[in-house]
Amino acid sequence: MSGWYPDPGGQPDRYRYWSGTSWSQEMSSDPADPAPGTPGHRRPATADEHRHYSGVAFGVAALTLVVVVASTVGIIRRVADPDQFGAEVGSAPSAGTGHSPSAAPDGPSTTAAASRSTAATSGLSCPAGRPAELAPHPMDGSVHGGRLAMPRVPGYSAPGPEYMLSWMSDTEGISQTTEPGWESIFAVGELQRAGNFGTVRDAAHASMECAMRTDWYLHLTGHKSVQDAPISIDGHTAWILTWRVYDDTPGLSVRGDQLTFVAVDDGRNDAYSMWCGMVPLGDTSRAALDEKVLAQLRVGG
Repeated sequence: MSGWYPDPGGQPDRYRYWSGTSWSQEMSSDPADPAPGTPGHRRPATADEHRHYSGVAFGVAALTLVVVVASTVGIIRRVADPDQFGAEVGSAPSAGTGHSPSAAPDGPSTTAAASRSTAATSGLSCPAGRPAELAPHPMDGSVHGGRLAMPRVPGYSAPGPEYMLSWMSDTEGISQTTEPGWESIFAVGELQRAGNFGTVRDAAHASMECAMRTDWYLHLTGHKSVQDAPISIDGHTAWILTWRVYDDTPGLSVRGDQLTFVAVDDGRNDAYSMWCGMVPLGDTSRAALDEKVLAQLRVGG
């Protein structure tokens, strides 16, 4: 998908424009700038960034909640060369399952199909976060956001701000294109403990609703809940929420995503750390990787 992305040459805080086939010679310090040669003014600071196949937008404002990794789809990024996992994950999906002990990604339930998202009727107000406003973190080769740290993954991009998590702050994620127009993403971040985000369960559920509400999926047909339960992350109280999200975007083989949000009580009174993981439905290798990344989350980063 075309847009401004971190400079593939590695220059910090610099962006080059990807046209869909090549990188621009021009560079920018602001990914909100228009395309090179395009007349017009910059978008406002709260404008959205692109996510899925048709160029869905996400707000780039601020909030203090720690969000865990999400595997998701949508943006082309540089591929990193991490060494914290074993063999590189391939790009071709295959039939299979995800977090749930139950099985194949069957279709959305009648209830899910009838209601595109609980957020549409819940009155939830998704806050404006600052996903690119990063806090100081250890330079240890891990991916950091909020108080969470996760390993890099071979074949996935170098870590960078995850603009899709527009209601969070201090986000960092890694991604891999699974087919043109679709990505798998793992990310961590931070979220304020307030309003609809008062408990770890609330934070996980409200984050899922915000993902549906901010148009991650332009052709959403429904969802099915897979896991909704308390868990422990590195000895800390947490809540996991996993949905199978169904999307019928024309021209794509994927049927949607297995999308997970985990909210972690890291001991602070004002914020939670969060993990978000998104992998294509039916992709057994990435579903296993999703579980592996989740199992290696650490608090204190």
